[in-house]
Amino acid sequence: MYETRRRADPARDMPDVTTVTCGTYDAMAEEYADATEDYAKFPGLRDEVVAFEKALPPGLPVLDLGCGGGRDSRMLADLGRRVVAGDYAPSMLRCARSRSAGRDGRLGFVRLNILDLPFADDRFAGTWASGSLLHLPSAKIPVALEEIRRTLAPGGMAAISMRAGTGEDWREGGTLAGRRWFTLVTPDGFADRMAQAGFRRVRVHDAGRRDWFVALGRK
Repeated sequence: MYETRRRADPARDMPDVTTVTCGTYDAMAEEYADATEDYAKFPGLRDEVVAFEKALPPGLPVLDLGCGGGRDSRMLADLGRRVVAGDYAPSMLRCARSRSAGRDGRLGFVRLNILDLPFADDRFAGTWASGSLLHLPSAKIPVALEEIRRTLAPGGMAAISMRAGTGEDWREGGTLAGRRWFTLVTPDGFADRMAQAGFRRVRVHDAGRRDWFVALGRK
């Protein structure tokens, strides 16, 4: 269970959110990777990755945005895609790299800020963002969506998993000990945000994991 420590003002806390949240992941990178490595712990997730890859246009690489320990990056690379695994936390990237041997030429690693992606327009066939945008304050989610759409090639697809609910705050506990920011959203509300950011053919489905959903949209 997550324990809420205090109510927060997102505007006041904005400069602190990325630093503190990613600092928690950075300090516990190996523990987080160990806890999330096994697809059996996340019903339906492996099938979601496979279905996502099959739905993408050919040729261009895929961005795993907020790659964590690299589990999904490795799966996408093993499915034959060139993959850019991106994360803000340096220790998470080092952990992902160390667990990804044998995929040279198909899998690269980049430290990035989700609000200012270091890529050209129309770069990716798809962007896979599993539980990464939920660590942004609500006011910043539209910026991230616009960046994701900008870097997708025409016809490319974003798959973004979020936790269903309402409200945003600092929380402690869950998969990791430590302080992290969580923004919960309703599926319909998030679909509306994707449409407002310019995504087409937006659809949402339950993820098969408690309180999680996946939102899909095309450029």
